[in-house]
Amino acid sequence: MNKPIYWKLSLAIILAAFLPASVILAQADDDDLDTYDLAELTIDEIPIEENIMPTSRPFNSVYGTNRSILDTPRNVTIISREQLDAIAIKDVRDFSKLTSSSYTKTNFGAPTTPNLRGQEADLFVNGMRRGGSSNGNGLPINFNAVESVNIVKGPAGVVYGTTNYLGGYADLITKKPFFDGAHGEAAFSIGYYDQYTWNLDYGAPFNNGKTAWRMSYEHKNWDGYWHLWKQNSHAIYFALTHMPSDTYTIEANIEFFYADYTENWGINRVTQDLIDNGRYIPNRMTDSEYVNYTNQLGNGTSVFAGRPGIEASSVFGGAGFATIIPVAHNTVPVNRRWKLAAPGDDSHGESIFGGIDQRWEINDNIIILNKTAFSYKDRHTFSSYHYSEYLKDNWLIDNRTEIQITGEDFAGGDSYGINTGLRVRFDDIWSANHYYNEPVNFWDMTRDINTRRVPDQGFAGNAWVPGKQPHGILNHWYIGGDPNDPTGGDTKMLTVGPYIQGDMVFNEKFSLLAGVTVDVIDAELSHPVLGKDGKFDFTGDGVPEQGYYLEDKLSLANYNISPVFKVSENTTVYLTYNYSETYTEDTGGRPDLGTFDESNESILYELGIKRSLMDDKLFIGAAVVDREFATRNQDGSVDKVLVDAFEIEFNYQPSRELFATFGYSYIDSQRNASFFATGYTIDRAMTETGGYYISPFFPNPSATTGGGYFENPGVPEHLVNALVQYKWENGFGVMANFLGWGEMNSGYEGFPITVFEVLPDGFLGDGYNLTANTARLPFQHEIDVSIFYEYEDWDFKLTVFNITDEENWDVNNSGYGNGSVVTRMPLRLEATVRRNF
Repeated sequence: MNKPIYWKLSLAIILAAFLPASVILAQADDDDLDTYDLAELTIDEIPIEENIMPTSRPFNSVYGTNRSILDTPRNVTIISREQLDAIAIKDVRDFSKLTSSSYTKTNFGAPTTPNLRGQEADLFVNGMRRGGSSNGNGLPINFNAVESVNIVKGPAGVVYGTTNYLGGYADLITKKPFFDGAHGEAAFSIGYYDQYTWNLDYGAPFNNGKTAWRMSYEHKNWDGYWHLWKQNSHAIYFALTHMPSDTYTIEANIEFFYADYTENWGINRVTQDLIDNGRYIPNRMTDSEYVNYTNQLGNGTSVFAGRPGIEASSVFGGAGFATIIPVAHNTVPVNRRWKLAAPGDDSHGESIFGGIDQRWEINDNIIILNKTAFSYKDRHTFSSYHYSEYLKDNWLIDNRTEIQITGEDFAGGDSYGINTGLRVRFDDIWSANHYYNEPVNFWDMTRDINTRRVPDQGFAGNAWVPGKQPHGILNHWYIGGDPNDPTGGDTKMLTVGPYIQGDMVFNEKFSLLAGVTVDVIDAELSHPVLGKDGKFDFTGDGVPEQGYYLEDKLSLANYNISPVFKVSENTTVYLTYNYSETYTEDTGGRPDLGTFDESNESILYELGIKRSLMDDKLFIGAAVVDREFATRNQDGSVDKVLVDAFEIEFNYQPSRELFATFGYSYIDSQRNASFFATGYTIDRAMTETGGYYISPFFPNPSATTGGGYFENPGVPEHLVNALVQYKWENGFGVMANFLGWGEMNSGYEGFPITVFEVLPDGFLGDGYNLTANTARLPFQHEIDVSIFYEYEDWDFKLTVFNITDEENWDVNNSGYGNGSVVTRMPLRLEATVRRNF
């Protein structure tokens, strides 16, 4: 770390911690402190942990203050623990069962953040940004530590600063300790495909009545529906709350997480026939010919020196560009359990995430809140087909101090609120990946799974990570790109962001929210292996590669304004405008310093209405959205995205026995596409490209059309969800959940492409001029049902997922639309038993 960043970080942390520490010393214990009682948090006898109404709980995940959900000028969904348990949530993709505009792409089978409004979203924990991904891929999420989830569509507000995750964010509100006595539960679930889950949750107050603790543990031992799939994890969560007086509270929590899992690329060679009829196109060669063909990959032999598909496995001899697939003239039935992988492929990671929140009520009008989050992460992913990613010993510390001021009779208005403060965050990110040798359509999935490996010869000239254990048949853990400038780096970044958010209530009918923040970023970057001054001859040409060092600064703005009209006591209409700037990021959330002079813009217009009816038993929210933002592609290029959306949601809960939710969204998303691995589907090789399929060759849709826009792949036009649950007084209950989504494209289409013409005896012809195409996924649906029984301290539950056994599909990253589609799981059962104590 260079000295300027070091002293800035040290000073910022000391200042951030000084004020809360002084508060602790200044507080005297209050013997008359009122202890917290769950019974106080009920609405019409519905306990808070069972209440699914958005109006039933405090909410501060947009503007940092407790503005009611009815008066918050953003489309927000609050998901309770009751709803999470009802759908038996497995990962962030299940949010689509509970909220609109939330279809999440498979993200290579390891989604760590949701998609909202067609774009990767952020992940917060108790209002602090977790981060750690650039494409939504990463470690699984431990929902065992979560009490509720606040989902906000659109960029984060000024309190939270600028972000690269522009779809919105999910704020995971973690479990709190119990002050009303000891509570605990133990649970065990068993599901189809040998999936076993153990849970333990216990908490209690200390004898002084001012301190309480809670601990949760979860272990998953999951095999999978798909070949070579697994998820084995351990998660330990601990929380502590101390309230020495009526005016001061400190809360701390920490989670330790370990996971051994695999990604899921799914099935390659995507065609409309595959989607509609389950038919797959293999190679036209014998098994022995195919083994020889795969062994030639990356050997340097081009079509000018050998016969295509025999001596030459790619046009120019490399492993990751223009591979040659001799296509059979017949199709075969697909095995829906296929997953493009080889034995030994895996992902592995450990993480620690914790937080300390301190709240000091100075008087009736001033509250000081200090929040500190810290994180450690070390993980890797290896897939033989080939993609690898390594994040080594990454850590961050993030602090935000808020001063919340309220008052009356300001500028002629009824009341006002101000939230102002400072964010200080330091990120230490070491990351490297390799996607240059990722010819996913090269592999014939009807053949031996051990042939799905890029040979070591394909990585000649690449840098590698010393000391990192290689996987598969490779000699090193390689890093992509030129070894002088590889796809990785060692980055340290300090972000300082002052902000102010104002909330002015002019009268009972009209209020105005407005805020602004500026993030000042100071970052440095060095070579991931050689650092600043190191040297090593990775290529073996006698000329050693050299390290490098860069540093740069950037300022990013984020501001919003929202007029709010109170049509009646229970009806609100709002209009929100938000403008924010972001930097281009790379693997692990690492900033791309080379683009610091080209900040990307995001603009949001949102018009919404909210109504609370039937004495807060029914809540309705709807919004019309117009968005424009920029997002990074896999190869570092940046696309502009246009989104028009309509969203509506209903929550209904008249009693403890019944609740129901419904959500619908329509999205029209267009993208100025700059990255697409392969511009046509493999079935066209049979009749249009001489029997050879060339993939990938990376056409640029935007460049070939002069900057045109295309339908954004993986964004369904329609998403519908509905959830209903009923419990009888005798302890029995039922639940049903409906999810429908579609239509959507798997990739881009409708632009001109030129495909290499491979001649049977070698060399190249003039090429084929085609129009790009892709597969279109229809409207699909799934229905889950559960029956459960509560008897004294025991709960029993049986869930049937996808009860009508639909054969559905999901899409992957937009740039690989013709190379990846993932089957969704068929009908399956899960049984759970829980003991409360």
